[in-house]
Amino acid sequence: MVNNPMELLGNLMLLIVGGNDTTRNSISGGVYFLNQFPEQYAKLKADPSLVPNMVSEIIRYQTPLAHMRRVATEDTELGGQKIRKGDKVVMWYVSGNRDEDAIDRPDEFLIDRPNARRHVSFGFGIHRCMGNRVAEMQLRILWEEILKRFDYVEVVGEPERVLSNFVLGYTNLPVVLHPKK
Repeated sequence: MVNNPMELLGNLMLLIVGGNDTTRNSISGGVYFLNQFPEQYAKLKADPSLVPNMVSEIIRYQTPLAHMRRVATEDTELGGQKIRKGDKVVMWYVSGNRDEDAIDRPDEFLIDRPNARRHVSFGFGIHRCMGNRVAEMQLRILWEEILKRFDYVEVVGEPERVLSNFVLGYTNLPVVLHPKK
């Protein structure tokens, strides 16, 4: 039971962002990336079985939320840095998803990337996104249907991005749908 109205509002906002904005921005990002990397789009069209792996790569490459802040509940040390109880700590998902020590060629969008699900976009541990499988399923079904119905989704203008240091997304992405003949 939440007694604090601001905590309740914060939880509601988190559910709205977590359940809507992140998936929608991953959809837009996927369209944009496939247009930026046409060899990947051709690979997808030649082998639609790559969709599930591509979904994970989209989520990694897009990284719909840039970071998450937590408060340390006890004194600890991480990577030689002392963290005291009460300190605010930020996990930069966007940085973790481009870490060349953890991901081979992290700045490339590769729909057949080995271990594509080994990204940190959904968080980790007890703070892992509880809707991660739903988001992956939505994206998988969407891309399976796009491939059935359209020959190409063409980006015809520059994307307009959300002005936020938290949500990495789009307010507008102009496209033209080219139906299958």
